[in-house]
Amino acid sequence: MHDTQQSPYPAPPRRRQPVFDAGRFRLADGVVLALYAGLLVLGMAGLLLFVPGYREQFPTDTLALFSVNLLTYAVLFTAVMIVVAPRLFESFRTFRYHPWAKAFLIPGLWLASILTTAAILVAAGADPTKSENQLAIEGMTREVPFATMLVTTAIMGPMVEEYVFRHLLIGKLGRKIPVWICVPLSIAAFAALHFIGSGTFDPVSAIPYLVLGTAISLAYVFSGRSLAYAYVLHAFNNTVSLVLSYLMLPLLGG
Repeated sequence: MHDTQQSPYPAPPRRRQPVFDAGRFRLADGVVLALYAGLLVLGMAGLLLFVPGYREQFPTDTLALFSVNLLTYAVLFTAVMIVVAPRLFESFRTFRYHPWAKAFLIPGLWLASILTTAAILVAAGADPTKSENQLAIEGMTREVPFATMLVTTAIMGPMVEEYVFRHLLIGKLGRKIPVWICVPLSIAAFAALHFIGSGTFDPVSAIPYLVLGTAISLAYVFSGRSLAYAYVLHAFNNTVSLVLSYLMLPLLGG
């Protein structure tokens, strides 16, 4: 038998996925949450439509409503970036670990969400319906330029939502209570957000949001609580949906 010789060079260290600390809940987080609750949940931003002369600046009600949404998300996006920018940029380091797998999972999770939603609807024998939020976005695609919608719904919107529903409800709240409680809470709150202001809740039309919320929440946890990864995944989903809406709705006469 021959003696097995060990290499004189030490084995390279295994690269483990880091877990990004969201940090403690701070006063700045409370300020952003208060802004979020006031402008979106309570609809205070909509008061702009009642300011004398504001509505008359726009040719249609749809454009006037979109302008309110644009201003709302511009304010919230700015506030979120002021508060969370350092941790967001730090969490982009997650792409150094298993980069090809994480890059593949971005379109992969989007496709899996679409197929899962379709499978649930078929299995339940439910007719696919659209929420008021979806119908409003489709209505805006007929009048709002693509670039403006892209900035609002695929850049600013996902950042605001990921900060609230993943960074705060999982990352920061997970420091106090088990993550397995935070994740369902995040998913439920994320789905409920898209029905605020409609006055109704349809379980069937909530399915796509529940599935998407599940995919992003799990991706957030397994990427080491990377806000950047959750944001990129959410932005990719909204971008694809937006592109399809602008391409397909005119062809379908919608």
